[in-house]
Amino acid sequence: MRGLQKRALATGRSGSSTKPVRAFVLIQTLPGKVAPLVGALERIKEVKGVDPVTGPYDVVVLLEVDELSDISAVVAGTIGGLKWVTRTTTLLCL
Repeated sequence: MRGLQKRALATGRSGSSTKPVRAFVLIQTLPGKVAPLVGALERIKEVKGVDPVTGPYDVVVLLEVDELSDISAVVAGTIGGLKWVTRTTTLLCL
């Protein structure tokens, strides 16, 4: 097991009374910019996993935050603001 699967199983906070809000973010990027994007994403504290992928998207990110409203702030404000990101799709975990 590697990447997001392994990190998703390893996440969780001991002593927390509320369950964190998790989401997967599918990211499209400019050609040839996957590596620098992955490096930038790994420095975002809410990002719990980053994996380059094949297909219509270039990178998949696992986010974990305390409140649902924080997802929007991180995706639109932080991730969407990175210069290599051209499009994002957010999938909330149930």
